[in-house]
Amino acid sequence: MKTVCVTGPREIPKNKIEYVRQELQREIEKAIADGFTRFLSSMSNNVDLDFAAIVAEKKKQYPDLYVEAVIPYSDRIKSKDRRFQELMPQCSGVKVISHERDRDCYFARNRYLVEKSERVIAVSDGKQKSDAAQTLRMAAAKGLELRIIDISDEQIE
Repeated sequence: MKTVCVTGPREIPKNKIEYVRQELQREIEKAIADGFTRFLSSMSNNVDLDFAAIVAEKKKQYPDLYVEAVIPYSDRIKSKDRRFQELMPQCSGVKVISHERDRDCYFARNRYLVEKSERVIAVSDGKQKSDAAQTLRMAAAKGLELRIIDISDEQIE
């Protein structure tokens, strides 16, 4: 099963949200066309939730798609976030990385995403100190295929 994951910054500027959604849609359609059937999302921010929502919608057309929620720690599942709670039942599977929330659970989640994937769809704001940047560096070091959606200020106005 060919696997793709997503990573992105916690916040997307309001003027770039629609662009990011359109690009995620395009990248997911390309991944499906390229034979990817397993989609990993940490479900932790707008990028991850949009990704999961788009893939869940595509499952109606492509029932073999598998959406896996990769959760850093077990209490995260109790999140009060409405979108998170709406999307969790639409996931095909859930991987909980750690029982405890500690400083290593996010790194372990990012490592899991990279270790299980052949392709990474990354929304990049150009900042180097973030979970998304860390995931992108790990993926590049592993030689994974990187599909970058650049939202740095120099790229889109």
